[in-house]
Amino acid sequence: MARPPAEVRLARLLVVVPWVVERDGATIGEIADHFGIPEGDVLADLSLVQCCEIPPYGPDNTLGIIVDDDRVIVEPGAMLGRPLRLGPQEGFGLLAAGRAALAVLGDSTGSLATAMDKLEAALGDQSPLAVDVERPPLIDDLQNAVTSRHRVEIDYYTAYRDEVTTRQIDPLSVLNHDGDWYVHAWCHSAGALRTFRVDRIDGMSNTGQVFEAPTEPLDPPRLGPGGDGVEVTLRIPSTARWVVESYETSSVEDLGDGVLQVTMPIAGNVFLERLLLRIGPTAVVIAPEDLRNVGSDAASRVLDLYGRHR
Repeated sequence: MARPPAEVRLARLLVVVPWVVERDGATIGEIADHFGIPEGDVLADLSLVQCCEIPPYGPDNTLGIIVDDDRVIVEPGAMLGRPLRLGPQEGFGLLAAGRAALAVLGDSTGSLATAMDKLEAALGDQSPLAVDVERPPLIDDLQNAVTSRHRVEIDYYTAYRDEVTTRQIDPLSVLNHDGDWYVHAWCHSAGALRTFRVDRIDGMSNTGQVFEAPTEPLDPPRLGPGGDGVEVTLRIPSTARWVVESYETSSVEDLGDGVLQVTMPIAGNVFLERLLLRIGPTAVVIAPEDLRNVGSDAASRVLDLYGRHR
């Protein structure tokens, strides 16, 4: 899966690092749960911080990140141990980045918010600054539902079936990934955890019912293409290994005799049709059963279209 752009990772780090420092450490799981970030992205972002140095550069001038038995400890060192001397341009740049981080991640009462208020006061009359981060209209309502544990009913467009369904969900977290907003929730229609893209919710209403917070650890939300779709299991020739290298997969098994069995999420039937046509007739859909004829049906349509235009 593609790594999030630098500005997204910077916004996360501006919130995560002070939060960990304020608590004298936290586990990878705690950071991921609090900010709605996949654990792999947490580790990648913290590794990035380890590469940051200040003049005169060297091991004594870094922001020390220690990961020990899944626990993260930040040793501020010289980077955070002395007051910054910022010019107006640097101050405004830092303020803009901080305000953007707060808008994206919703940490409106933590240490970053306090620091931004102090910075804005220090910049004086020339500092009025508003950072406009695009947020779908339902974000605030969903975040309120997460906080109050209220069950909601949504009209949701499912891309892979090309249909709108009405379902009741218990929202557990709202998060932003690669510029898209998601709500991770227990879906009563599916009887399982699901991740829904907020821009595909056509309408939402509060049912007035309150749900109990989960007591067991939750599976991490699956984000990006296919996050709210379906998983398919394919048997493909080993010559089509590019599928494994190019797309997110849940499992890959070498069955021998030049055959791979691949389970992967898909965002829609159109994507699956194009993938099967690229692989060729040796690709077989094993599951789910209702998608087994997708490849042959697509091939028939293409041949019919070709015949009518010869």
